Amino acid sequence: MLVGVVALVLSQAMIRVAVLDVSAPDAIYEDVSRGLAERVSDELLKKGFFSKRVDESELPVENCRVGPCLGVIAKARGADVLLLLDATEDDKGRVAVSLSAMRGRDGLPLAVGRWTTTSEGKPNKQLTKFLEATQKAVAKHVGEAR
Repeated sequence: MLVGVVALVLSQAMIRVAVLDVSAPDAIYEDVSRGLAERVSDELLKKGFFSKRVDESELPVENCRVGPCLGVIAKARGADVLLLLDATEDDKGRVAVSLSAMRGRDGLPLAVGRWTTTSEGKPNKQLTKFLEATQKAVAKHVGEAR
């Protein structure tokens, strides 16, 4: 068991993750979605990934949220994994968050997750489950392909 954990950690040691907030501008306040993206990036760092949130000013393709331009972003950032965060806020202040992780070089889906939180982004078990699923998928589909 210990050998498996060590192998998982070592396989992730250099995995680069770019976290991209693709939330629609009219669906949530920008500072809320930015804060959620930063939190997800921080949690990925704690899991042993090299993770960085991609700011809109750093995008090589303006207003990219879906499609082939995501591959351009992953390549420009040198990302092994591109993680998309899409958040919407309802009138009661609840925030629905959708996350999807894909392999940077070809867009292979790795993991998806959803949860509801507050605008402060309180911790949630669903985020933990998503991160664990991402770790397993990365070890299986990204680590060996590098």
